Amino acid sequence: MRSLRRGLTTWLCAAVAGVGALSVAVGNWQARRETQSQLDYQMEQVARILAAQDFSTHRQPDSAEGPEILPRVYINHDNEDDLIVVVRDARAQVLYASKSNRHIPGGILPPIDALGFHIRDFGTGEYRVFNAQSNGLSIEIALSMDVISEVEGGVALATLLPMVLLLPVLALVIGIVIRKHVAPLDASADALAQRASATFEDLPVENLPAEVRPLVAEINRLMRRLETTVEREKQFVTDAAHALRTPLTALQLQVDLLDGGRDEKEKATRLAELRTGLRRVIRLSEQLLSLARNESAAGPVAEKTDLRESLEEVVQLYADAARARNVHVRVESVAPVFVPGSPRRLGLIFGNLVENAIRYTPVGGPVRVRTSVVGARARIEVWDEGVGLPPPELERVFERFYRAPGDTSNGSGLGLSTVDSIVRQLGGNVWLENRADTSGLIAIVTLPVV
Repeated sequence: MRSLRRGLTTWLCAAVAGVGALSVAVGNWQARRETQSQLDYQMEQVARILAAQDFSTHRQPDSAEGPEILPRVYINHDNEDDLIVVVRDARAQVLYASKSNRHIPGGILPPIDALGFHIRDFGTGEYRVFNAQSNGLSIEIALSMDVISEVEGGVALATLLPMVLLLPVLALVIGIVIRKHVAPLDASADALAQRASATFEDLPVENLPAEVRPLVAEINRLMRRLETTVEREKQFVTDAAHALRTPLTALQLQVDLLDGGRDEKEKATRLAELRTGLRRVIRLSEQLLSLARNESAAGPVAEKTDLRESLEEVVQLYADAARARNVHVRVESVAPVFVPGSPRRLGLIFGNLVENAIRYTPVGGPVRVRTSVVGARARIEVWDEGVGLPPPELERVFERFYRAPGDTSNGSGLGLSTVDSIVRQLGGNVWLENRADTSGLIAIVTLPVV
């Protein structure tokens, strides 16, 4: 967290410095531009005032010592900053020349034919010259470019100096504010680092900044979800150990009896029971692995599968089991529909449901698999003619290792739990209903159509 504070402070200060440098550059350009515009406007206004003057009573000077046409205001400034002014009549005779003409070689500003603003070099440096004609007068006003640059620099400095002085203060304030607001996060990080690995208590949010509280609240919610997941996995391991202990103990007894038996017929019986037990343990292990693998899967489902093809493959897979019980499995499917999930996942879903339907349907009975599309969801129904379930058991059979009272089959109680886990990952729902027309169950699965 301290590295976060230092990094955040560094980045914010760098951002302030960058923005400040850009502001200084833009401000300097804008200040010089506005200053030049104001000086040009001043020269134009002086030309307008001179054009309105009456020069008929004034003598024609031979140098820059002519009469003062405008009232002089005494201001403490450098005389070199004065505007250089020359007024000529239509015959190019000088009617007025300001004293500042002495800075020009020859003592007077030379005539310029082109009107408007121009840059001229008179031998002592460049000047910006404004030439205008009005009322038969030719008015020339010039100002040294050095003076213009000096004025622009002074205005830019006066404009930008407060900003330059305040930027370090702003960076200091940012550092203090960040330190103050991140300090509670440092305390939370220290408290979290000192916790035991199995602790899922909420982080305190009382003294945290309002901007950080939503993040800490989400972390607390994540901790609660993680706690639920850990508890579920602990329960899963406990249940799995319990489920495996019983058949493994039975297998050990069968081995002991087989090892000590002398009757060949008894040995054959024990061996058959041993094989059955081994198949049950293998089946239980496969179901545990499938359930663990699917519950650990995360992220969006990218694959999609043709529903009708998946159902036909499942029916073919369990064809031998159906023939052994003389059970006829019929698929009533609509046009091809694609649903999310890989063929393996869909095979686990419908394989468990079809296997259960075959197991609980009486010998010679039918099993029907119906599909339909309602809106944007596919509905799959697996009908059997078993004994059904009491209403309270319709939901409990989806719990891990749970088996309904009176169930004498060789199931492990994991099939429907695996089905529920996979269906929920695919964005669907699964539930059981008792048939109304006869005894038996309807296993219903809905999945989104893609």
